[in-house]
Amino acid sequence: MTMAFQKILTQTYINNIFDDVEKGVDLNRFLLDTFPYDDNYLVDLPHIAKPDGLLEKLDSTTDGDFKSAVAIYEAYKYLRPLEATTSQLWESLALTDLFPYMRERWNLKGTTDLKQAILNHFTVKAHGIMRHGLGGLWWLVYLTVDEDRANKYELTEILFRNYTLRFIRFGVGKVIQHKEAAIGILQFIKDYETEISSMENVANGLASYFNKLGAVKQLTYLDRDFFYHEMESHFEEFKNATTHYDKEDDNE
Repeated sequence: MTMAFQKILTQTYINNIFDDVEKGVDLNRFLLDTFPYDDNYLVDLPHIAKPDGLLEKLDSTTDGDFKSAVAIYEAYKYLRPLEATTSQLWESLALTDLFPYMRERWNLKGTTDLKQAILNHFTVKAHGIMRHGLGGLWWLVYLTVDEDRANKYELTEILFRNYTLRFIRFGVGKVIQHKEAAIGILQFIKDYETEISSMENVANGLASYFNKLGAVKQLTYLDRDFFYHEMESHFEEFKNATTHYDKEDDNE
């Protein structure tokens, strides 16, 4: 059987669609059951197979983000990181194969600002790949999956069940973009979660600390044990960090 390659829209065609959105043109297209696009602008992604039944595996509720993230990662687990950093794949999927999920997940039919909802969740340039409605889910799994565990998604689930940890600096910041850092930090949080009264404080504290440390030390060469021990050494400090903790250092 011949493998069906994943098809994506050309970047120019995608850009034209979102240029129209920024102008407020044809926004009602995003309220349809399927987004109307021209098949002539589809191209094959070589070596990336089109997954079967992915849309049906996604859960468009907020509580379903973990399930959806794992399904997206499993469907595209052979993506190389360089490929996964490009906006074209994720923005195309948001407009084509996975559009029904995106429309429901971000409540496009109920939002009071349709234009901004589209730009915020369908485009990468609005807030970066880690906040994209599809790309961000894939990346958070890629960075936290641990194949050596009995449950390889154990740490991923911890991240997704802690909304504050996921969205307040750590989950969308710099330090999580290093896989060993993500695993070491999340393992520590798993071990000491019952001692954390404010996850927001801890998220702010650890993000500020590791950002500063990254300015003087090459964190990408350090393993998960280093990050675990750093969390251990500075845990009390992180627990007492406020939402204003080193905000001047927050350039993420």
